[in-house]
Amino acid sequence: MNALVTGANGFIGSNLSSRLLEKGHSVRALILPGTDESTLNDMDVQKVYGDITDPSTLPQALKGINVVFHLAAIASDWGPRKLFLKVNAEGSRNMAEISLEYGVSRFVQMSSLAIHSFRGISDGDENTPRDCFKFHYSLSKIKAEDYVLALYRDKGLPITIIRPGVFPFGPNDMTSFYHLAQAMEKDQYGYINGGRAALCVSYVENLADGMILAATHPKGVGETYVISDDIKTTWRELSEKFCDELGCPYPRLNVPFPLIYPFVALWDGVYQTLGTKNPPTLTRYRVSLVARDFYFSNRKAKEELGYQVGVSLEEGIRRTVAWYLKAKKERGHS
Repeated sequence: MNALVTGANGFIGSNLSSRLLEKGHSVRALILPGTDESTLNDMDVQKVYGDITDPSTLPQALKGINVVFHLAAIASDWGPRKLFLKVNAEGSRNMAEISLEYGVSRFVQMSSLAIHSFRGISDGDENTPRDCFKFHYSLSKIKAEDYVLALYRDKGLPITIIRPGVFPFGPNDMTSFYHLAQAMEKDQYGYINGGRAALCVSYVENLADGMILAATHPKGVGETYVISDDIKTTWRELSEKFCDELGCPYPRLNVPFPLIYPFVALWDGVYQTLGTKNPPTLTRYRVSLVARDFYFSNRKAKEELGYQVGVSLEEGIRRTVAWYLKAKKERGHS
């Protein structure tokens, strides 16, 4: 396969690129100019530079490509609605349209389970209603799915949509896990509702393998798959496993959701009104996500694609923490 990975220098993109190379595929990495490329060090990838919000910069990336993995996006719960829609939704449409023009054999769209409302879901699947419209990130991902599905239905673009587990984790995750681990080590991490809410996770190597499988399996055309690990855990159980590997005490802070949400919503609103670039420590999105069950099954991927999880939760945690400790040392953090 001649694969194009957009957002290849990001957390999931860099791990996907590595797995593609290990499986003997060639990789072209589409990189936003000015972003950190260190995650691609020592990888035999062809680097091209472009911006998914500017279609004129994209043709160079598609020549000779037969499979596109579209991961480039704003992966955050904070920012202006207009920016989320421009990058995540319109950017996806740009990539899909040009991929159609260049006749790719598969366009793999990275989506998110955040398209579903955080209302308490104990056994969700690909048919669970996409009804989370109040968060900009969630809305942008719904619209991105709609754009690529329309190109599949109306013009025959062979697409596959991937929704990772609620908590993707693994090496190179500077956006989420690095800061989470720091908070755990400093005893600045706590639970909402005792951390009892259930969730599904995706160790990044398992996720990458699932994406590659979905991209190459004939049954994957026009389909959506949850690619998660074979475990149903809780935020408390998961956090304690990470603490065990980090060698730090278990979190002690615990706040009931009904008590904390009004204050979080107030500060969230104040910060949004002020238009601050950086979010408050807690946002409505973050506390809502962890307050209730949010578990989705990977049954469809296993039954239709033969997907199997290769790395256990315990081994994934060990590898992730080992990466974190090394990265922390390199950055000079105590």
